[in-house]
Amino acid sequence: MKELKALKKQAADAEREMRDWLVRDGKQPTKVEVLGRINGPGVTFFAMQFQVPEHDGWLLGVAGGYLEDTLTLTGHTVSSYQPVTENFGEDATSLIAAMDRALSSGAVAEGRDVAEYLSATLLLTQPAHLERLRALLGGRVEDDVLYVGNSRITTGPELDKLGPIAERAYLWPDATNAVSHHTARLVVDTAGTDHLARAEEHARRVTELIDSSVVGISANGTLYEPAFYRQVVDTTPAGTPPVLVLVQLGLAKRMGKLHGFTEGLADIGKDEFLLEGDSPEELQRVLLELASHILVTGAVIPDDTNLTLSTGQVLHLTRKGSGENAALTGSLKDK
Repeated sequence: MKELKALKKQAADAEREMRDWLVRDGKQPTKVEVLGRINGPGVTFFAMQFQVPEHDGWLLGVAGGYLEDTLTLTGHTVSSYQPVTENFGEDATSLIAAMDRALSSGAVAEGRDVAEYLSATLLLTQPAHLERLRALLGGRVEDDVLYVGNSRITTGPELDKLGPIAERAYLWPDATNAVSHHTARLVVDTAGTDHLARAEEHARRVTELIDSSVVGISANGTLYEPAFYRQVVDTTPAGTPPVLVLVQLGLAKRMGKLHGFTEGLADIGKDEFLLEGDSPEELQRVLLELASHILVTGAVIPDDTNLTLSTGQVLHLTRKGSGENAALTGSLKDK
């Protein structure tokens, strides 16, 4: 019943989305209707038909895609103004594929580079031995480096100056005390050209190394509790990135105002988010939704964009700064 309600809500929103797209494209649609649904992995598209004064008959479009059961869009709404045929499903799928190529061609935000690898540091109470890890994980050891798949694992002494990082770990209040006991570290770097596959492999590799000697994990400018990290990875469905261990959802007060921010999206060449709000819970929820959207779709959100969130709220995002310092900013505060 819940899935049916979400689907009806998405179908109704698809009519609005298709209509708005046509208006932005300089058309004045007289009719917009849903033709059918097209399912992708974790995303739903709608084949649409519409009429405009400039053309006779029904024309084909696509609206969506909608992530899971939310109203968060992947940016695939499009039409080539071709007539609706009996093969509208295949025609709509072709439109979706064309938008995939268009989004992928601009998959890196202006002025940003994709990081060479994802990196995480496991903080240990005792030194690790690469040969023992090789027996556990496989791979090969060369020049004090364990190579497993697309990951390289190295050892080192304890990390200094973790205080500021621990203070930012608001999801783990005991971080400062917990990591103060570490005496060694393991560093996991994972490469790969497919950012989703790389993210999944990296998170899985870090999880494989978590044992009783691991007291904390340093990544994305914050510290993660090992049990939390493992839980996120183990409960994330296959084919979906474990967002909470790839992107930090941070909170900070600036000049008396509460802000939420992300750290980690820059590693895949995307802009980070910086939002102002009244509620820590709302900021965390929206940042999680936005980060998931970016990691799943690979899309770049342009400057001066309105996004419809799963709650139906419209969030206006503005790109501030340039190059590597750019961020998408917006406000969740009541107007």
